[in-house]
Amino acid sequence: MKKVAIIGIVGIPASYGGFESFTEQLVQRLWDNFDITVYCQKSAFKKHPKKIGKVALKYLPLKANGIQSVPYDMLAILDSLRYADTLLVLGVGGCPLLPLLRFFGCRKLIIVNVDGIEWRRDKWSGLAKQYLRFAERCAVRFSDFVVGDNQVIVDYIREQYHRDCQLIEYGADNKKMEL
Repeated sequence: MKKVAIIGIVGIPASYGGFESFTEQLVQRLWDNFDITVYCQKSAFKKHPKKIGKVALKYLPLKANGIQSVPYDMLAILDSLRYADTLLVLGVGGCPLLPLLRFFGCRKLIIVNVDGIEWRRDKWSGLAKQYLRFAERCAVRFSDFVVGDNQVIVDYIREQYHRDCQLIEYGADNKKMEL
């Protein structure tokens, strides 16, 4: 059975945002056909079960958002290389690691959902915007597949990088996962 690591979210069960709700729904649809591990922010959960349903959970001691999201994502990527066949990276924060992985011959299937054009957002400082733009370039150039969740992102990736980007629109029904 293929082993999949999902990286870049606070965790499941979903209580934070769209990527968490997406992940919660995705794993329920795939867990019969894949061995799935989801990386989670340890401090975001009172309980730390090793599994929810058929999904393994790994807890990291960093925050999944803000400046800590960069080492959080990189740590998850590096850890997942030990066992996963496929890495689904949600967001670009840890993607500057991808060129190094490719340089050293990493043959893992890497799928990145670019999550918008983060570097254009007003909430980021100039340095953060530069980093996010660089991370976006690394994500698009060094992943095997690029995913966008809306047509604007797909068009942006195709026009800016001349790279195919798959459109996968998603929403969630409000059914919560049970522990």
